[in-house]
Amino acid sequence: MEEIFLTRDTESGLIDVKITPENKLLKEFFETEIQDDMALIDYLVTKATHQEGKDFEITGNAFSLTLTPDRYSITPLYEDRRSPQGGPRRDFFLLLDYWRQFLENEHHKN
Repeated sequence: MEEIFLTRDTESGLIDVKITPENKLLKEFFETEIQDDMALIDYLVTKATHQEGKDFEITGNAFSLTLTPDRYSITPLYEDRRSPQGGPRRDFFLLLDYWRQFLENEHHKN
């Protein structure tokens, strides 16, 4: 992952992410499933830390996330025309870390 840019839309209040190279499912997963949910971020980090070489899967409102020891895969739940998309696990957790920092920085400013 070369670039991550997070902003909060002032009208909707939602976080928007731009990722280079573009990964639409990863972007949509974070924008719909994560948003302001620090508890989910903590859960994913804790679960991944204690994964012990096994695959781990969670299902959210619009996507399913599978984490293997070295990859992630995001599957849309309601659009059968889009295939699952994935990448290196480190990319997922890099974005998760940026997301956490963004939320923490917002919290400290308020």
